[in-house]
Amino acid sequence: MELRHLRYFVAVAEELNFTRAAARLHIAQPPLSTQIRALEGELGVDLFLREKRRVYLTQAGEELLARARLILGAAHEAGVAVRNAASGIIGRVTLGYVASAMFSDRLPAVIRRFQRSHRHVELTLVEKTSLDQVAALHERRMDVGVLRKPDLLLPESVAVEEWHQSLLIAAIPKDHELAKLDGVRIGDLRDQPIITYPRDAGIGLYWPFLQLCAKAGFQPNVVKEAQESSLIVGLVAAGVGIAVVPATTRCIALPGVAYRRIKGRDAHSTLYLARRKNDTSLHAKELLRALRLRRISSASGD
Repeated sequence: MELRHLRYFVAVAEELNFTRAAARLHIAQPPLSTQIRALEGELGVDLFLREKRRVYLTQAGEELLARARLILGAAHEAGVAVRNAASGIIGRVTLGYVASAMFSDRLPAVIRRFQRSHRHVELTLVEKTSLDQVAALHERRMDVGVLRKPDLLLPESVAVEEWHQSLLIAAIPKDHELAKLDGVRIGDLRDQPIITYPRDAGIGLYWPFLQLCAKAGFQPNVVKEAQESSLIVGLVAAGVGIAVVPATTRCIALPGVAYRRIKGRDAHSTLYLARRKNDTSLHAKELLRALRLRRISSASGD
């Protein structure tokens, strides 16, 4: 059963006259009659009762008419949707992000503006580690990522660019001696119990912190690892140790924690935008454009 046959059938069913239906379809009457007979033969039922001057729908014809209208309507809507998607009017885009990217208003503000200006685009948000985002981009399960550059060779299909740079700060138990200072140096953390993000979790902060410690001439005394920033701050509040975190982590305000800036030009953390090279998605390009408008380096860590 072809859509063409259904269109022919609906025209005859609505006109109840083969001559008028043929004129409406801009075809000759004999081919129209032949096509309707072929449809009846395929279905094994009579769709019309034919008299000399009149045509009537059978019960089977009434049933097919209702369903044919639905099928033709759905086919029309599908065609419109496909054309709208090709022109960028509607569509879908998936944005991945590391959890800490939501700690300031930077990324949420971009999301709000994009959704307001692209109301017919379905934006899917997924929280993923940096490593998982790279894999999802490569496997086309995601369109754009906000991540911290993982310490690995990126797939040829994925490109990254700096988006936002903010300070690293120390989360310190409030009763600790270092909490009395206005700021601390990485060297001040020598021999202190340290809480870090897991080495293999793909968070993207483990290796930069180790590099800062190496430049200061020591290896950190890591006593605990945790993947969630809120858990890390909770462990600091419990007096387990000190953590080096992005400045946006200040939004996690626990009574037992003091945040202090880390002195030094290299004590910063960078968020990156990630995308697939040669991606033709109009919506992914629009989302990237919106994100790039917020590409600002910040000394305040907002």
